[in-house]
Amino acid sequence: MSIKQEAHEIVDQLADSAEWDDLVRALYKNKKITLGMTDIEVVQSSLSDSDVNTIISRLHSSSSRPDDMRNTKTYNPNNSVTASWAMVALAPLLFISILLAPVAYILAIGGIFFGLKAVSEKVPKAWMPVGVGVIELLLFIVLPMFH
Repeated sequence: MSIKQEAHEIVDQLADSAEWDDLVRALYKNKKITLGMTDIEVVQSSLSDSDVNTIISRLHSSSSRPDDMRNTKTYNPNNSVTASWAMVALAPLLFISILLAPVAYILAIGGIFFGLKAVSEKVPKAWMPVGVGVIELLLFIVLPMFH
């Protein structure tokens, strides 16, 4: 059977009031489209309507994900988003660095600098490295004055 014949059969089985979504669901159900399917779904003998809905939901959620560092087409290691998220990821290290005072000063100042740069560019949650850096500097500068 040719692809045209198979496509005609699938289209002929649709209701007269069918919409494009119904056609896409029928193509998935007949495994003429496998995009977004897991290996298990591809080898199953048949897919239920809930299986098809799950596949389509996965496709919609993955295509609506905003561009971020995981998208290699838009990833730029020199941009402020990357710098601020690197500092957020290093925030726990700032607290650990209490044991190593010179490293703590450098990381705290770096966190404040990159955080302020990202805040000026309106990056979400960019205040976090600024806050951690300020707390870190307070721990090393203000607290020793009271002892």
